[in-house]
Amino acid sequence: MSTQYKIGDLVLAKLGTAPLVGVVVYRDVKRDRYLIRFSGVQQDYYSADELTPYSPSKKA
Repeated sequence: MSTQYKIGDLVLAKLGTAPLVGVVVYRDVKRDRYLIRFSGVQQDYYSADELTPYSPSKKA
């Protein structure tokens, strides 16, 4: 069973050769894909297996 992400979750998605941090903005239930937005103009669909949860390190 793959991880279920919610809208607003931060994820790492591999785009090209480097993983980028993006945010889940939509889930296409029919295709079982997530729309990940990286910037105001860059977004793409990914399956849950292509994503990794991201949590920023907390430095004081």
